[in-house]
Amino acid sequence: MTWIVVVAVSATLLGVTASWAVRRASVALARAVVSPRPRPATRIHSSTGTSVTLAADRRTLHRGQFGLWFGQHGHATHGHAVVGHVTAFDREAGTVTRELLEVSGDLSAAQSGRWTGHLHAGPESLRRPYQQVEIEVPGGVAPAWVVEPRENRRPGVWAIHIHGQNAPRVTVLGAVHATDSLGMTSLVVAYRGDGEGPPVPAGASLLGLREWEDVDAAVAWALSRGAQRVVLVGWSLGGTIALQLAELGAHRASIDRLVLIAPVTDWRAAIRNIVAERGLPRALGSLAIRALADPGLSARAGLPEPLDFDRLDWSRPGRLTVPALVIHSDGDRSVPLSSSVLFAMANPRLVRLVELSRAEHCWEYNVDPAAFNRAVIDFLAPAREDDRLG
Repeated sequence: MTWIVVVAVSATLLGVTASWAVRRASVALARAVVSPRPRPATRIHSSTGTSVTLAADRRTLHRGQFGLWFGQHGHATHGHAVVGHVTAFDREAGTVTRELLEVSGDLSAAQSGRWTGHLHAGPESLRRPYQQVEIEVPGGVAPAWVVEPRENRRPGVWAIHIHGQNAPRVTVLGAVHATDSLGMTSLVVAYRGDGEGPPVPAGASLLGLREWEDVDAAVAWALSRGAQRVVLVGWSLGGTIALQLAELGAHRASIDRLVLIAPVTDWRAAIRNIVAERGLPRALGSLAIRALADPGLSARAGLPEPLDFDRLDWSRPGRLTVPALVIHSDGDRSVPLSSSVLFAMANPRLVRLVELSRAEHCWEYNVDPAAFNRAVIDFLAPAREDDRLG
């Protein structure tokens, strides 16, 4: 979006209003918020049976364990690798070599891949019984995985895992380990616009304003199959969806607790942060927010309806009604830790904020899975005096 900067800065330097250019820039930024583009591919230089050498950047140099998807463009199936810690960094060559912990597919033939936080290629890597089911949601059908725990000690309590924006269901499988250890069945859901649930106009996300309705249908599905209480585990936008469900869902009385990982609790703050991270003029953030809330401009950004940012703002006291665990890091460049701090301050009796080691957005599990699991287990462990269903 270099041209956005050029337009905005040129208008300022020339001292002209250039309302058409500013409007165009704000709509473009608004479109980027609701329809983000995939990250560029990561070049794979070479691999052995125990290591892989990649183009070095801030993400591939990040501490922790990560996923690497690879495969030729257009193929129905792709390979997946679990990549471990950095073993060598060649600054001059611009490469980083990392441990290769697990590979599915022929990595030796791959020249590029997609660097992600996905440590699991699919539910089969959890080594638990699972099945894929179809859930009727508004607008169609959304697939979901039902993952059975090793020991079904809490048959009446299900964990419903909700992924974030521009991400598939496999993104959230890491949290299944913690809920599995507590004996909970896990339901890993899809929703409209995520590539697996029903399609949406222009592929544009409503940032949780409507997506929660699909997950509400998943809650109803779980309740119809033996769940009596549910725990919502939401990542990023999934956190927004979980909060909406706790307030508006038809089955909100059955929602016991929330686990929120790097949640977007205030979309205005998140958009302003995106603008700051990209080095764009601060005024563009406010203009993009206005565009997304405006009936005409939001339509140009691809939305079927304008966004109500008050409904998407959980930094105000009095809205939260169930206990919530927030896991976040000050290394997050997408959703600032300050948003979670304000959310916790607005709900001091209900929110437990756990700050983990520095990590990019939603990479807390990748950096320190033991601390992540411990925080979730400690929060969800049944209280003896109230474990009627455990």
